[in-house]
Amino acid sequence: MININQNLSLIPIKPEDQPKLFGLMQRVYKNAYADFWTDGGDWYLELCYNFGNVKKELSRERSHYFFVEYQEKTIGILKYDFPFSPRETEIPNAMKLHRLYLDASVHGKGVAKELMAYIELVARANGLDNIWLEAMVEKPQAKRFYENMGYKKVFTYQLDFERLHPNVRGIQIMNKEISKV
Repeated sequence: MININQNLSLIPIKPEDQPKLFGLMQRVYKNAYADFWTDGGDWYLELCYNFGNVKKELSRERSHYFFVEYQEKTIGILKYDFPFSPRETEIPNAMKLHRLYLDASVHGKGVAKELMAYIELVARANGLDNIWLEAMVEKPQAKRFYENMGYKKVFTYQLDFERLHPNVRGIQIMNKEISKV
């Protein structure tokens, strides 16, 4: 367990946690993105959170995958990978913030900011120069949050998932250079 502060902790996800992870994301992801999908996000959740994929992601040395606990309740997930550069554009010596999903009940309470500060510490401690992420174009509140955290758009492209409504397929790669201080 990693204690970020007295209310916020990260619990490493293990393969046997897959049912808990899947159930959590059924609630958290669907609350935020169900309307983006023709099937409410079921296909995407199965793709990302099935046992085989979770086991594969956990087996990668570069992957760091956690449940987020706030006030002793599991309220989301955090996953980051390093070293990792996107295929679409070169971002050298980088960490990818792969997944950050939090229950709506903690939005506005500073949890995401604390997690972003934590991954910057991890990036610095590992001598990385950049943190990048992907944000959906049609989720302006998420984009604003990342911009307020110092991330800048570097590349935009379209996802080709058939079950994703065509008008919400835009995704932006955002990057933040990490100071060495």
